[in-house]
Amino acid sequence: MNLDELSDFLLVATHGGFTQASRESGRPKASLSRRVMGLESALGVRLFERGARTLRLTEEGALLFERANGPLRELAEVADVLRDGRTQPRGLLRVSVPTLIGHLMMGRLAAHFAMACPEVRLSVSTEDRQVDLIGEGYDLVVRVNPEPNSELVGRCFARDHVLVVSVPQLKERFFGMAPEPGPPVPVIARGPMRDTDTWRIVGPPAREIPTRTVLELPVFTMVRDAALTGLGAARLPRVVVADDLAAGRLVSWGAATDRPSELWALHTSRRLPSAKVKAFMAFLEAEFQKAWRGQAAPGERAGGDERL
Repeated sequence: MNLDELSDFLLVATHGGFTQASRESGRPKASLSRRVMGLESALGVRLFERGARTLRLTEEGALLFERANGPLRELAEVADVLRDGRTQPRGLLRVSVPTLIGHLMMGRLAAHFAMACPEVRLSVSTEDRQVDLIGEGYDLVVRVNPEPNSELVGRCFARDHVLVVSVPQLKERFFGMAPEPGPPVPVIARGPMRDTDTWRIVGPPAREIPTRTVLELPVFTMVRDAALTGLGAARLPRVVVADDLAAGRLVSWGAATDRPSELWALHTSRRLPSAKVKAFMAFLEAEFQKAWRGQAAPGERAGGDERL
């Protein structure tokens, strides 16, 4: 199998067609087409179904793309380092992040990273499903409380508590110094609505407060926006309300959970992390440590654990 032909096949498959692959690589479409046809001839199978305006992988093409994409990209990165001695972050970096993290902060973080590492072309997607790093060509994923997985390794770059928050006036009204439960606190819920409930606040001192749900909303950012009106208290991740707490628009009643959620940056264990992956992981940890300095709970660090 000719590696040049295989490389051009992967280029066309990644970009979904000869035209886009030609634009991205600066290579003539005719050259790419000849290389792909040469690979098909060598293997004795069709790798693409060609239509008048469409191009899609055949079953054999999809199998070849899945198996060859990761290893060939790794070989290319190693060849760059061996040939030129380059250890600076460079090249395309594909990252998948949860939707909430993406919408809240990834635009700003991505821009700052692009300025810090101009030779890296960062491509970020936001989705809450468990993407396949190898099969879908991602270099890195950000996950919340990931399950142990021998296929993935990485670093915990931040820990985030869920807090009970409200506007200052509501806390003054319902959350005095007396430990005895008072009247039900109006709350904004994310999830199924209940007429009454009890929310636990981790101490010191620990206490439980009776609540009355007045509004149900589907996503954290909507719950935050509703809490800012003063309608009720809410349980929200600190990352969602950090700016509002710092500005005094919201105040914390205390943590709603004993253990924080962990944010991990993970890459596949089949490959040693490249310079661009290492740079992005270090960047995430530094940015979250800087943003949350002084906000961590006693004994809590912003991140730094590794999974082997």
